[in-house]
Amino acid sequence: MPHSARKKSESGYYHVVAKAIADQMIFESDVDRRYYIKLLDTATTETCCTLHAYCLMSNHVHLVIEDNFDSLATLMKYVDERYGMYFANKTERNGGIFRKPFWSESINTDAYLLCAVRYVHANPTVAGICSPFFYEWSSAKDYMGRNGITDTSKILAMCGNTDSFVRFSNQMPACAQAFPGSKLIGHINDEEALRVARLTLGANELRSIGSLPISDRNDAIRKLKQTGLTLRQIARATGLGYYTVRVA
Repeated sequence: MPHSARKKSESGYYHVVAKAIADQMIFESDVDRRYYIKLLDTATTETCCTLHAYCLMSNHVHLVIEDNFDSLATLMKYVDERYGMYFANKTERNGGIFRKPFWSESINTDAYLLCAVRYVHANPTVAGICSPFFYEWSSAKDYMGRNGITDTSKILAMCGNTDSFVRFSNQMPACAQAFPGSKLIGHINDEEALRVARLTLGANELRSIGSLPISDRNDAIRKLKQTGLTLRQIARATGLGYYTVRVA
């Protein structure tokens, strides 16, 4: 089945997700991660794109990229092919390792841009690894002063300073989607959705949600809706009926 054309961003900003085929692991060591980051740095320079955020997880990568020269596909092809060849040779595999085409979504307002950066950095928290600013393999530490590959100037200017950026980042660490209306939610599986629900409500409240008074139960459901989880994901994570979730 042919893929539909990628929608061009009016602002030039994109949230990009590169996922592994069959969700296989694509980073086995820090050497792998450093090599990917090196390729990403080279690709952004050669295509005149600007990298505003990134996060390397075990089986996928998140990026926030500014592309004013229609070079995003070239950038991703450069990184995909070179890292894929490196990893295939290392692990003695055949074929590529990333799904094609890569997923991307336009970011057309400043509010969406800030929320997308926050979402990218929150991935280790959602996965139960650590808080964003303790994670080595994202741009969060670049925003704290590390000399990395990320251009942090625009986002920090929008927030005011580093302290304001940290406060903004910690407001919704368990947010499941990059920003309201994002189609990224279609890429969240049930296991990830359950982690988001636990982080949002707490494991005890999530476990007992069915026995809460109706007003308290509906408040909890509305909190889950604000994360961007679909109604059916909330129903599966809570064990509640779809109608109960929909009308809350």
